[in-house]
Amino acid sequence: MELTKTHKIVISIVAIVLLLGLYIVFDKKSKNEEVKLVDTPNSQDVSSTTPETSNTTNDTAITVVGGTGNYTIEQVSGTEGAGVPQPVPNLDRKITVYPGAIISAESKAVATEKIQTLQSQLKQNTGDVKAWINLGIYQKMAGDYDGAVLSWKYAGRLSPTNYVSFGNLGNLYAYFLRDNAQAEIYYKQAISKGQTQAYLYIQLAEVYRDIFKDMDRARAIITEGLSKIPNDPSLLHFQTSLE
Repeated sequence: MELTKTHKIVISIVAIVLLLGLYIVFDKKSKNEEVKLVDTPNSQDVSSTTPETSNTTNDTAITVVGGTGNYTIEQVSGTEGAGVPQPVPNLDRKITVYPGAIISAESKAVATEKIQTLQSQLKQNTGDVKAWINLGIYQKMAGDYDGAVLSWKYAGRLSPTNYVSFGNLGNLYAYFLRDNAQAEIYYKQAISKGQTQAYLYIQLAEVYRDIFKDMDRARAIITEGLSKIPNDPSLLHFQTSLE
C-alpha cells in the first residue's frame, strides 16, 4: 500500500517523539550516574590540605626583637618567684593600634589570637616572665605599642635581672615610638644586665649610627662590647663595618 503524504508526516512525528523520549531517558540515567560518582568519591583520589603542625615548648626560650624588628631566640628564666609586683597590667586589655602604625589585617588576626591565649595563660600564672615578654611581642606585632610597653616593663619588674625585655623596649622606642632618649636608656639597662650578649651592643650601635647619626658613640659601644666579650666574631665584624 502506498503511503499518503499524511501518513508520512504522522510516521515522522512518531519517530521524532520516540527518539526524543530515548534521549531524555538516556540523559537522565547519565546524570544520575554522575551524581552518584560525585557523592561517593574514591578515597584514593582525595588528599588533605590541612597542614600538620608541631609545637615544641622550651620553658626558657624567649623571643626577642632584633635591631630593625627581626626576631631571634635568647634565654631567660621563665618564671620568677611566687609573689608578683602590683599593680598587674590589665589582662583584659583590647588591642589599641598606635597612631600611624601600619599593620596588615593578617598580622593583626594572628597577633590577636596569640594575645588572647597569652592573656588567659597569665591570668593563671601572673608571674610567668616568658609569657609577659611574648605578650609584648604580639602586642607590638598588632600595632599596640603602648600595650607592649606595659608588658615588657612589667616583665622587667618581675625579673629585674633579665635583659630581654629591656632590649625589646630599646628597640620599640628607637624604631616605633621614635623616642631616642628612652631607646638609649633601655638599651643601656639591657647591656648592664646582659653584659655578654653581643646582639645588645650591636643593636645600640645601630641606633647610634642610623638614628643618632653618631659614629663615635657607635664605635665606642662596640669597643665596650669587645672588652666584655673579647674576639666575639659578630662584634668584630660590626666594628669593621664602622671603619
